[in-house]
Amino acid sequence: MTHKSIQITVILVSASLLAHAQTKEIGNEEITITKDRKVELPKANRIFEKIPPVANEVKEKKMVYSFFDRKPTGIEEIKFTPNIVQPNSKKSKLDELTSYNNYVKLGAGNFGRLFAETYINSNQDQKLVFGIYGLHNSAKRGPVNGENSGSSTNQIKLDGKYHSGNFKLKVDAGYERRAYHFYGYDTTFVSPPAKEDIRQRLNLYNFSVLFENTNPKPRVDYSLKTGIKSLNDRYDAEEIDWGTQFNSHFPIIQDKVTALIAAEAYLTQRSDNYEVNPVRKRNLFRVEPSFGFNFSRFSAKLGFKAVNEFDEIEKINSTKGFPVASLSYKTPGLIYFFAGFDGDIIRNTLHSFYNENPFLIPQINLRNTVKNQEYYIGSRGDLFSGINYNAKFAYGTYQGLYFFNTYDGNPQEYQRRFEVVYDQNQTEFYNVSTELNYQNLENWKTNIKADYFYYQVIDFEKPFHKPNFTARWGNTFVVANKLVASLDFYYIGRTFAKDPFMMEVVKLPGITDLNAEFTYLFSKQFSTFVKLNNIIGKNYQRYYNYPQLGLNFLIGVNVAL
Repeated sequence: MTHKSIQITVILVSASLLAHAQTKEIGNEEITITKDRKVELPKANRIFEKIPPVANEVKEKKMVYSFFDRKPTGIEEIKFTPNIVQPNSKKSKLDELTSYNNYVKLGAGNFGRLFAETYINSNQDQKLVFGIYGLHNSAKRGPVNGENSGSSTNQIKLDGKYHSGNFKLKVDAGYERRAYHFYGYDTTFVSPPAKEDIRQRLNLYNFSVLFENTNPKPRVDYSLKTGIKSLNDRYDAEEIDWGTQFNSHFPIIQDKVTALIAAEAYLTQRSDNYEVNPVRKRNLFRVEPSFGFNFSRFSAKLGFKAVNEFDEIEKINSTKGFPVASLSYKTPGLIYFFAGFDGDIIRNTLHSFYNENPFLIPQINLRNTVKNQEYYIGSRGDLFSGINYNAKFAYGTYQGLYFFNTYDGNPQEYQRRFEVVYDQNQTEFYNVSTELNYQNLENWKTNIKADYFYYQVIDFEKPFHKPNFTARWGNTFVVANKLVASLDFYYIGRTFAKDPFMMEVVKLPGITDLNAEFTYLFSKQFSTFVKLNNIIGKNYQRYYNYPQLGLNFLIGVNVAL
């Protein structure tokens, strides 16, 4: 199969920490994106994502940085995917051990856990390719009163891609069902309720279509994506969200000056058993024209972002403008230094809040967050062979920043959940973000990421349930010829909550989490694995009154098809 690629350098403005989506970090950083013309579905992630080795020759390497935050909720198993991918044609020993595309994975563990996962792809050497993914992950019992804190996740995903010489058409569809319980009641004063009385269930559907120009030398490059997401829960909450994104760029002066247009439109309907206005509309439209400049070692972007938001209940129909600018310098050793400023309106939806905190009350208040301004400075590049880094410092202000607080309006203590509250005043924030990645050619790769956050809140005593520090260290390595292992260390700094009954601020200790997985390969098509989660064994609380599982394990087999 042949492929052609166009490398496009852009400045990507994205959200900072705690987020989504699938995660929800609000922030900016400069990245380099490679548009791949190769027709293939994603490789099966059997043990770990494949990262080819770094070439020794001196040349400009294109790196993809994807800052993420793992937010433990106690209802699903978190997987580690390294952040930095270096394109290279060579294969390492790790790649050779995971060279197949289709698999079935089965396992079981303590707390009544059952696990099943499969990924099946069509042949990759044709214009039309497709795949199907399935997952079942359930724990019959949890950390509080056995089955009263059990949970399960079921997923099925379909994707297909058609590629011709000049365009690519990609279709994705999926369904996910999450079932869990509101087990955050006070067990010292309340008799355990019936599990059906505290049960929650989420149904999530999604369908999207992407149409992208793949002509290697287009006069105008473009991509158009549109998709719809639907969510409903056991308490009559429902949200339908239709989003469309369009991106286009065309050269004005070849390889020097480029015009870019980015536009988005989101039409959202939300219902939640309201007595008045049962269906509520919340729409957002964003357009950002800009110019990109590339002159030898310097590159820059100048643009203006116009964002319109409409909220039927809050009676909002306004348009705000945000100037956007960035400047980058590349040293002869391919070290990049960048700086810029930005602003935006951050969409907050029922779907994004449930992804971050599943233990929410019905009829939560939904508002968007305005990022009035953000100034940032940073650097990225290769320190030396095999080691890549990305570092950024940012300062800015938010209007309407959200927090999760324990709801105090329900007289039934066993229904303890969280409401969403907003700081009505301007909130200053600081963020220092660093990431380091190392890849050994033969048998080891490691990734370290750390973030420091500071919020100067006005309306509340503390930034409830927003940690001040997060750190992540993930490792994957070959222990012996047929034994592969991964070690994952994770830390969340202290957070604060407000007890609604004692009316006092409570400090939640920092979270230290250590996970490991060992896989023994009998052959390239059959292996067994043992996975240990929360090895330290502490029932830490990411959200107040909701302890998570202590030491738990999963044992199973993996079969290639």
